[in-house]
Amino acid sequence: MKLSDHRFWKKSINSSDLISLNYAQAVFRILNEGDSVMMDPKFPLPVSSLKDIPSLQFKTSGTGGKSKEIILSWEALNKASQRLESYFNLDEPINTISSLPIHHVGGWMQVVRAWFSSGSVLFVDYKDLTKSEKLNLYDNRFISLVPSQLYELLKSENAIAHLRRCRGIFVGGAHCSSEIAKKAREAELPIYLCYGMTETAGMVAVLDKDDFANGISGVGQPMQGVSMRLDSEGRICIKCPSIGFAEEESASFDQKWFVTSDLGKEKNGYWEVLHRVDRLINTGGEKVNPDLVEKNILEFPSVKSCLVSSEKDEKWVEKVVAYVTPKSICSKGLRLFLEARLKKHEVPKDFYTIDTLQAAKGKNWKH
Repeated sequence: MKLSDHRFWKKSINSSDLISLNYAQAVFRILNEGDSVMMDPKFPLPVSSLKDIPSLQFKTSGTGGKSKEIILSWEALNKASQRLESYFNLDEPINTISSLPIHHVGGWMQVVRAWFSSGSVLFVDYKDLTKSEKLNLYDNRFISLVPSQLYELLKSENAIAHLRRCRGIFVGGAHCSSEIAKKAREAELPIYLCYGMTETAGMVAVLDKDDFANGISGVGQPMQGVSMRLDSEGRICIKCPSIGFAEEESASFDQKWFVTSDLGKEKNGYWEVLHRVDRLINTGGEKVNPDLVEKNILEFPSVKSCLVSSEKDEKWVEKVVAYVTPKSICSKGLRLFLEARLKKHEVPKDFYTIDTLQAAKGKNWKH
């Protein structure tokens, strides 16, 4: 597999995140040597190609407690890129900004979309958007953000000015609170709420920016070439050309239904993700859905991000706990807020206010 990439990387000259740029270039070198790539967090590693099909192996976040490696063929990544081109009816190069971890699908797809369309990708730390210089650097580019990043950027007039000049801002990876959505609408940002995952090579459903601006929530409608349905248990099932597979499966790269761990609902073609089925906490014989608790915590004023997990407890066997950022959040006020919205057993027994969710890593890590 030969990727003539000299001219492509030359267009990334204004990147400030050189670590991610070097990582991406290393991925291309490995593919050029005929190997597939393990997207290790530290640096990409060459691995043997399965069935001589060039592919990338991504590690999922393991929200159900078990991480796994998902294999996406180079062709599957191409199909995912074409899906975005079709959504926007593009016949021109796609220029992107990569500000998510490059070893995750969310970060890597910015490279793929630019590569297959002969566009360009800019590698930056998302906080660079708060700087006033290079006003036209982000013009007409697509960027993907998680809600916690958008939360921070909405505090900066410089960042808002830069984001307004973007062609589209894809927001996914976690629930976008009503507070963040409200501020983004007030700032008149071109927000596209989206739904996707490692197994689908990124987004498969999108809420159009006009729908978002008009106050519609959820993750919108399936993109071209994507089929979505609910199984008998209410889980979202997806079928599209970019479906990958876990290495331990005997699966192929064919189009098969992928059964997610997300419960959802659909109305008039618009989809909403309710919560996951693999994170339930059993506390004192009562089942607690962490996603539901997290969504309510995110509605509390000034909360940036949160993680609801469990700890062993003599009385409850498992007790519900919540890690919340920033550290300045008033735990007492948050508790009273949740008591008015949730059932008694759903309110966390303990709140840990911290500066960053990295401090909670290993605690049934979600975000």
